[in-house]
Amino acid sequence: IKIRGFRIEPGEIETAIIQTGCVREAVVLADKDAAASKLIAYIVPRDGSRATAEKLRQLLTDRLPAHMIPNSFVILERLPLTPNRKLDRAALRAASAINHMDDFRAAPNSPTEEKLTAIWQTVLGVSTVGVHDNFFELGGHSLIAVRLFAAMATEFGKRLPLATLFRAPTVAQLAAMLDIESGSASSSLVPIQPWGSRPPFFCVHAVGGNVLEYHDLAKHLGTDQPFYGLQSRGLIGDSPDTRIEDMAAHYLDELRKLQHAGPYFLGGRSLGGIIAYEMACQLRANGDEVAMLALLDSYPVGYERMAANRSNRKTRMERFAKRCGAHFENIRGLAGREKLLYIFDKSKYGPVRVKSQLWRAIYRAYQNAGLNLPRTLQNVEQFNWLAAQKYCPQTFDGRVTLFWASKDLRAKFDLVEGWQTLARGGVDIHEIPGTHLDMIKEPHVADLAKKLSACLANVRS
Repeated sequence: IKIRGFRIEPGEIETAIIQTGCVREAVVLADKDAAASKLIAYIVPRDGSRATAEKLRQLLTDRLPAHMIPNSFVILERLPLTPNRKLDRAALRAASAINHMDDFRAAPNSPTEEKLTAIWQTVLGVSTVGVHDNFFELGGHSLIAVRLFAAMATEFGKRLPLATLFRAPTVAQLAAMLDIESGSASSSLVPIQPWGSRPPFFCVHAVGGNVLEYHDLAKHLGTDQPFYGLQSRGLIGDSPDTRIEDMAAHYLDELRKLQHAGPYFLGGRSLGGIIAYEMACQLRANGDEVAMLALLDSYPVGYERMAANRSNRKTRMERFAKRCGAHFENIRGLAGREKLLYIFDKSKYGPVRVKSQLWRAIYRAYQNAGLNLPRTLQNVEQFNWLAAQKYCPQTFDGRVTLFWASKDLRAKFDLVEGWQTLARGGVDIHEIPGTHLDMIKEPHVADLAKKLSACLANVRS
């Protein structure tokens, strides 16, 4: 069956439930009459077993991915059969309705769950939330997650990384983490979709440091493709790195805990592609094999300096003219007010640049005074921008795969020429509909996943 965007084999779930040792018989069905399709498990406990829905959920967490864990468990004395001794599915559904055993909207069991439920209802814009409802199935995404975790920090005085939602996507699980004093994640390596028999794909965070935006990409790649995110150290209680080289070295230490030797499959969006590139360079310098380096609309930071050292004045002027021509072409396709905003944004007085310049001035003042930057000013995004601006890339002796956001208002030649300058093995280019920001979101992420999956399969074969 297909449910929640995944293809699911109910028999696999039934086998996993029986293997917990608490259940003698199990049948899993989809309840498509609910607002969103739900999985219901009808179970017959073993004699003497005290099988509860909460206990079964805990036992299944290590056996099944989150999307395969049933939303509801209906406990029966025996499975209903037809006169022909076949399973009576109609009677099963009636048992669920009559006994009111389902817990799609289970009530909070603690003060933490009560407060979290109220926060979820507000940020998700829904009237009812059960403690076992999944954040992503309720329509949650990265922007809503930012509001959710900001509200949690205000309410509970604890800051958790957004990637916590991959380990604790329900109110009950998130409340349990909040009730633990050391509830924050301790690793940069985040298992977004850890199941599957294929080699794992490691994807580095963009400039914000979070990996929550990779949820949909991992989902579209399927349950046989392990997918791990690498999040910034600044989000998990450590001081943020200020050098791309240091980030890459740390992330390699993290992924080697899972995969001790190559070939490695690496990738990253935007700044994450730059960090993944440096990881690939460090791996090759160590004699390790990099099977694939996927750059999700990543600008080749620092290549201009390398190209400038190798080219003459005429070549540099030609490149400058091309860049200006690309900007004029972008401006030509915009409306009047949008033209002004585009020019303002690209100028040194653009809001993003002014904010970065102000932060760097404060950062330098603290450094010159020999003081540590206060925790409230340790902005992960700004540290990442600082690291990118200081980065001087080396050449890579392998091939890179560039997924270019075709509707982005940036010059394609700049990306292609830049990566051709850095990657000696050449560049494979795949165009993805959408802009730099929305290529990772629905509906464009489906096309990105399809092409990335094909590239991964081609390399594996």
